[in-house]
Amino acid sequence: MEIFHQIKTDPLRAFLSLFGVSVGIFVVTLSFALVEAFSKAVASGFDHFGSDMIMVERFPVDSHGDDAAGGAAERPDEGDSADWNRYAARPQASWQDFLAVAPLTDPSATPGMTEGTTPGMTAGAWRAFAGKADADIYFEGKTMRDVRLLGVGGAWQHLVYSSVCAGRSFSTAETSGSEPKAIVGAKIASELLGADPSDYSAACGKTIRSGGRNLTVTGVMSLEGKNIISLYATDYAIIVPFATAEAIAGSDALETMVAVGPGAMDRDAAVGEVRRLVRAARRLSPVQSDNFAVNTMEDLCRQTMSLTGKISTAGIVIALFSLLIGGFGIVNIMLVSVRERSWQIGLKLALGATRRRILWEFILEALLLSALGAVLGLLLAAMVCALIPATLIKVAVSPSLALLSAGIALALGLASGIAPALQACRLNPVDALRQ
Repeated sequence: MEIFHQIKTDPLRAFLSLFGVSVGIFVVTLSFALVEAFSKAVASGFDHFGSDMIMVERFPVDSHGDDAAGGAAERPDEGDSADWNRYAARPQASWQDFLAVAPLTDPSATPGMTEGTTPGMTAGAWRAFAGKADADIYFEGKTMRDVRLLGVGGAWQHLVYSSVCAGRSFSTAETSGSEPKAIVGAKIASELLGADPSDYSAACGKTIRSGGRNLTVTGVMSLEGKNIISLYATDYAIIVPFATAEAIAGSDALETMVAVGPGAMDRDAAVGEVRRLVRAARRLSPVQSDNFAVNTMEDLCRQTMSLTGKISTAGIVIALFSLLIGGFGIVNIMLVSVRERSWQIGLKLALGATRRRILWEFILEALLLSALGAVLGLLLAAMVCALIPATLIKVAVSPSLALLSAGIALALGLASGIAPALQACRLNPVDALRQ
């Protein structure tokens, strides 16, 4: 085809035409690949923690839903700033709130899970309590600053991705009291305590110091890595009984949460019952609005996917502009090609070539030009996806996504090639031969 001759004779013009298509396909492919990977990661987190998990916190995932459930919003005309200040003034979830939801749960499932049970997969109802803060830890003259201090109670294993892979978890007595025990994250075990990542058991039994208190390491959490949906990351965390965390960081420094798994109870009914029990524990009158938020894991996933959709939409808009520019580039190079090849077109028509053949010749050249741009865009998108660490998010250009991008490119090429092709096939052979 003559298009290769055009690329050779004017490479700059061809490059500019291909550049727009390539950038557009690159942005479209990368946007959809990220959204697809993000959706899978969110779905994985959704499945792990369970869509029915109910959380009592200060801040709602959806402020509108919080207002609808717990009374009218105060001074809604003041906007998000007023809402944030109102939520920040609420009391933290307390141990009393944790005890208040006991009627919803199976007592045998509340203290913890039996050995070998997968977190988030138990059939019975459960309740958990957790508070987080930052702390410094010390070991044999070495310091690790600003690690996550996580104080826990109840079935806290439901709140984390990883599980204890070396040593042991807390006993019921330990989580209920203020024992100086700690379970450390995998990164702390290897980087601070010097344990071999292939066997963290060497970290167990060692004594670390935080907040002026000595803590004996009873266990090590498995390596978690990066997760899109993660309530409490554990790689750089020390997990202690909640009373111990209060003694180390102070009760005012801990950001707390009560979590409930309703088990066989209908989730909506369980949400209503949790709200009723916590309101009763806080002695709120019927005319008072909730001074807490009741969130679900489904709310969190929905809000996360909503944000992802907005980012994806912005990326697609940018991609459409790039594709539009690329389309104009293809139209331009094809129109120039028609003018430069008028004599050849006239000769073909004079020798008996049909106008349909001329039409399809130029349309196929436009499709080829667009396909070249698509290949470059797909290769660039695949390279960028390969550079994103799998520990952060697993991104890849799937075959279906590649076919979709190729289809968009071919549609663009077809639309861009029609006008030049019509101009070429409508040339008068005599006038074309005179040019």
